[in-house]
Amino acid sequence: MSKIVRDPLVHFLLLGGLLFVLYFIMNPGEKTAGGNQIHITQGDIDRFKQIFQKQWQRPPTQEELQGLIRSQVKEEVLYREALAMGLDKDDTIVRRRLAQKVEFLITDVTVPSEVDDKTLMTFYEKNAERYTRAAKLSFRHIYFNPDKRGERTLDEAIATRQTLQATKIGMLVSDDLGDRFMLQLQYQQKSTDDIAREFGREFADELATVTPGSWQGPVKSGYGVHLVFVEERDAASIYPFDEVRERVKNDYLFELRQTRNDEVLEKLKARYEIVIEGQ
Repeated sequence: MSKIVRDPLVHFLLLGGLLFVLYFIMNPGEKTAGGNQIHITQGDIDRFKQIFQKQWQRPPTQEELQGLIRSQVKEEVLYREALAMGLDKDDTIVRRRLAQKVEFLITDVTVPSEVDDKTLMTFYEKNAERYTRAAKLSFRHIYFNPDKRGERTLDEAIATRQTLQATKIGMLVSDDLGDRFMLQLQYQQKSTDDIAREFGREFADELATVTPGSWQGPVKSGYGVHLVFVEERDAASIYPFDEVRERVKNDYLFELRQTRNDEVLEKLKARYEIVIEGQ
């Protein structure tokens, strides 16, 4: 019995029934006039006034208010006639919008607005890779332009590296040692994600494995060939839970929403015989 009570589909159907009952309590005229009565309530009129006030920064005149009411009546008449004519059945946009509204209703019923920290912590630990801070590097590079050097590019880069390693020169080398480069030659505390955006993912991944403290390479990028000197590297680390709690909550609710929607949809689909021609 408790399993039935917790079933999202039960919640959805109960809410639908409750809304149905409340509608006819709040709109008793609908009972006696069937589907032919168009009832503009005082609540509707107040809503028209509020919308007008918000848009024009003043209340509507009596004539303007009557115009809003006539517009609403016109829209309702045309809407009901469209339904009576079945125009909604072959309209992809209308069908999609109605399906979305039902999906939103399912979400409102089955997905909680608040989640306890214990649940979020479990999700956070299970998906730690999502909340990992990228490694940061401080490095200097020397660029070798293959368009300028051609087949000699790699050989000249290797020869330069051997000279730098033999003389044990650090980062303080002349900018003229390599070729002109359109971006910076030296970076401080640059994340591997930012490096990948500027030089390409392959360059960033290889740079993350380079031993700090000496000239290494050649390392290839989308621009050409580089020698690199990594001065400092901060390893990747997981953001503390408190710093990313809202992000974890949003991710958890998004996945829960998808799961619950799929569960309810599967149970709703079970009420239909689905026939797909040719399959």
